[in-house]
Amino acid sequence: MNRGVLLLVDGLRPDLAESMLAAGELPALRAMLASGSSARAITAFPSTTSVAYLPFLTGCTPGQCNVPSIRWLDRSRYQGRWWKDREAVRSYCGYQAPRLDQDIAPQVRSIFELVPESLGIFTPVAKGLTEERDPSRGERKFWGAVAHYALWHQPSDDAVTRHLLRGIDHGWRFIFAQFPAVDGYSHQTTPDSDKVRRSLRLVDQTVGRVRERLRARGELDDTLILVVSDHGASVVHTHLDLPDWFRAQGVRTMSHPIIWERDPLAAVMVAGNGSAMVYARPNESRADRWPLSRLRDPKTFETSFDIVARLAAEPAVAFVAGEVEGGLRVVGADGEADLTREEDGQIGYRRLTGDPLALGFDRVADEREWLEVSWDAPFPDAPFHLFDQFRASRTGDLLVVANEGYDFRKRYEVPEHKSGHGSMFRAHMQTPAWSSHPGLVTPLRTVDLFPAMLEWLDVPVPEGIDGKGVWSPRGVVTVASGPV
Repeated sequence: MNRGVLLLVDGLRPDLAESMLAAGELPALRAMLASGSSARAITAFPSTTSVAYLPFLTGCTPGQCNVPSIRWLDRSRYQGRWWKDREAVRSYCGYQAPRLDQDIAPQVRSIFELVPESLGIFTPVAKGLTEERDPSRGERKFWGAVAHYALWHQPSDDAVTRHLLRGIDHGWRFIFAQFPAVDGYSHQTTPDSDKVRRSLRLVDQTVGRVRERLRARGELDDTLILVVSDHGASVVHTHLDLPDWFRAQGVRTMSHPIIWERDPLAAVMVAGNGSAMVYARPNESRADRWPLSRLRDPKTFETSFDIVARLAAEPAVAFVAGEVEGGLRVVGADGEADLTREEDGQIGYRRLTGDPLALGFDRVADEREWLEVSWDAPFPDAPFHLFDQFRASRTGDLLVVANEGYDFRKRYEVPEHKSGHGSMFRAHMQTPAWSSHPGLVTPLRTVDLFPAMLEWLDVPVPEGIDGKGVWSPRGVVTVASGPV
């Protein structure tokens, strides 16, 4: 019987992983890849922890899961009452983290539900797990607190290794394990710092121990090991606190951690911290988003100017996006462009006064073609991910995406993030995708690895998911970018 092990190294940049591999610093992974597949994948947006785990564990994008960000507001339920409406405002960064499982759209099933003989280790997505199958839940909270206050992340990874090796010995059919130290040390230093490199070398040692135990059990050839990441990272040199920016424009604004403001004109929900969603007049409960034309009307935010244009002109902002008739409008400092959903399901990109996605062309293509043609663009796969964001009913009226080197949270981000993620540019969106078995076809999205795992485990793939099969029937790897 085939087994599967999914190892997620949170926040690992593919270029760092590939350079260390080439330099011989990751011998266990090098041995695994000698007969396996080495590639890159495009992660989900927003490129941030927990939300970007959903594709791996459900085969669905954040949009289909209706979990569009780590912070969001339910505009249909929120009525401005601080205590009574607190459950209509969400943040997975605090006490509401366990709400993630129940917030996932009911039609979406996790791999833990589809494979009952499965184990989750340090996973923020635990939908379908029993207490026995989520043995590190308490340790994850404890070591997470230690990491936050003591800036000491390695004990979390050490705990993951202990549970992982026990799970291998137990014989679970599928194991998911998350290693948080690389991401933690990236935030407090740089994505390629000595601490990050040391943590990755220790993950490599864990991979070697896993393979040795599988070999001793006679199960190595029958076990698929995938080593992946949920997002990349980049150095942050400037923090533009977006809620404070709105307040500086004279707009009464609510935001975390103080999720109440008397008669707010805007709610700003920051993710990662490289992106944010803005909800206009959140106290006015409604089912639908307001179109971009209404958001640009000075009366909406009680200003004397087009706040969308002013926001797009900020150096920290790559672009903003909102709904227009027939699709989406993307607004950047150099002009605007439209994204349309055609009758046959294809996505069209048409430059109007500029090229905010920096594609360099107009095009109509299907979702897989966009992945290929924009692979190395400044904002890879952006047309697909922008439409996915606005697929979720909980997404804000306006989406704001940060430029590289900037993020949108300062005042309450303690300790300070010296590196971050959450945006849509390449350093955040491209991730490593390494397989112990050959035949992993690229280009691929992280969401494609879900059906790949189910096919390996001989478990029926649910209909309607976003992931596509990525195994080559001939076992040939077609690499789109950056192989090792």
